[in-house]
This record gives sequence, structure tokens and C-alpha cells, in this order.
Amino acid sequence: MNASCATQATLEATVPAAQRIEWVGQVSGGSAGIAAAPPVMPQTGSGSYAGRIEGTLRDTLVRASVPVEIQKQIARIFAARLDLAAPAQEGDTYHVLYERDDATTQRKRVTAVELRSGGGVYQAVWFIAPGRADGAYYSFDGQRLAAEPFSMPLDHVRVSSPFGYRIHPVKGKPHMHTGVDFAAPKGAPVGAAASGAVQFVGTKSGYGNTVVLSHPQGYTTHYAHLSAFARDLRVGAPVTEGQPLGAVGSTGTATGPHLHFEVRLNNRPVDPLTLTSRAGAPPLTTSQRVAFDRVTGAMREQLAALPVDTPTAKMASNAEETLNRPANPEGSLV
Repeated sequence: MNASCATQATLEATVPAAQRIEWVGQVSGGSAGIAAAPPVMPQTGSGSYAGRIEGTLRDTLVRASVPVEIQKQIARIFAARLDLAAPAQEGDTYHVLYERDDATTQRKRVTAVELRSGGGVYQAVWFIAPGRADGAYYSFDGQRLAAEPFSMPLDHVRVSSPFGYRIHPVKGKPHMHTGVDFAAPKGAPVGAAASGAVQFVGTKSGYGNTVVLSHPQGYTTHYAHLSAFARDLRVGAPVTEGQPLGAVGSTGTATGPHLHFEVRLNNRPVDPLTLTSRAGAPPLTTSQRVAFDRVTGAMREQLAALPVDTPTAKMASNAEETLNRPANPEGSLV
């Protein structure tokens, strides 16, 4: 057989209850097999993982020998939105596509992922919009996913007091400021920085009227000095990202109206500005959205085609092109 039109494939059984396809080699024009290839041909070194989630998603990915770098990317893409350690429910599955970051490195990047976990569906696709140098993760409906796990709880704000040690404006002594103060007019709406559940709603010494939300992976967010609470907030109630929590005020120990915003990881304060997306990417233009829908449609077909109830298979093929890769790719891994 002529090498220019040959397609080479190998199969290797590995871990049960998960599907892994890895592409290597090269496919040239003229092969009869090309017509049956996926709409978006994967880059050399690309592949996929799929299977049923048993126990927890984190343990399942480990058992399926999913590379640590891919596990970390999944955790970061859905940080504070998805609990990888939550017990699986019947019907929970994972589907992941990945490819090598570029021709000069062995690093892998998640290009599309769909997780069905705990009754929710979590989806993301990596997309480099035409005319932009860097890529980003988007939901399948074209909404950019925040590069950081939390969004801003207020619009059009300025930081009046950063995270860290400072001279307390009321007590006049050095004091650890465990959050960030956002100056804003009294009554300005305060929204949830991420989806979660209400852990506390009420009054705390120094903090005044406060709402605390719990999030996956040990995160909590704290909103203090509120002048009012949103209706129907109660402990245990689910909250979606952006849902109103209350209004800016100056209750508790405060010199004027502002929002004291904290993020804690396992009850240890973390600088919120290192975990908060402060600048959103502009929405996709009409032409960019056409390209996005084309790429995402192909990715969704590939994800849907991955079996979850067969032994893991390793397949070799020869594709080198992808519809969503510029000539000189830029951007870094998650």
C-alpha cells in the first residue's frame, strides 16, 4: 500500500469502563477512510477520555489514568462551581477531548469537556476567536467562562482597602485585613460571586449584616456591611452566580458605605483579587460566533460519540489539522 495514502491504527485495551482515544501518525489525502473522519481532525498527540463516574469524579479520573495536567485543568475550568470530590450519582459521566499545546511541547490542553455530575451538566470548549491572539474557555452557548473561579460581586467599583496588613481605619492599630473593601454608594446591589449555597445570613460583630456562601472545593465567600438582605435568603438555599444577595451599606464597624468581600479556602483567607475576574472579554462578534458554532458543533459531535461502557481503547491515526488552531498559537495552559 502506498505510504502517502495509508492509515495506520492500533488498539490496546487498558482500564475498563472508560474510553481513551489517542491519535498519532499521519493521514494523507486520497485515503478512503478520510470521508468518515470527525469534522475537526485532532492534532497529533490529541485524544479523549470518557466513562462513567464511580465514587467521585476525582477518583474516577485517577483510575482511568487521566494525566495529572488534564485533571488540574478540569478542576481549574470549573473551580468553585463543581466539586470533584462529591459522591457520584447514577448516570454521572465524563467526556474529555484534549490535544498537545503546540508542536514544541508535550503539554496537553483540554479542548472540550462535558461532565454530568450531581444532577448538573458542566460544559466547556477552548476557542481562539478569529482576530484574537489568545484563546479562552466558553460554554457551549458561546458565553465566556471566567478565567478565575469568582466574578466581581459589584459593578463599577474601586478598591478602597486591599487585602493584607493595614492600619485599621477605626481602631488605628495594625490589623490583618482578611478581605478587600470596595467603595460603592449605599444601596448598590451586591451579587453572588459564584454559585453555591447560603451558609450564613445575619449579623456578625464588626462585619454588620453579612452573607456567607459555601462553594465546592472548600471555598466560601463573605459579603459584609450590607444595608439590606435580598428576600428569601435562608441557610442551605442554593444561589446562582450573580444572584442578588443584598445592598451596600455601612453596618458594623465601618467609616462609610462599602462592601467588605472575602474569599476563604478551607477557612483560610485568600486575596480575592487573585481569584476574581475583573475584566470580562468582549462578546463574540457575528463572524466569530459563526466560527465558534462550527468548532463547537464538531466538538460536541466528538464528545457525544465517545462510548462510556466499553473497555478503554488506544487508537492511532494520522491527523495533523484542526479548525481551531492559528499558525502561531499563543496563550498558556490553565
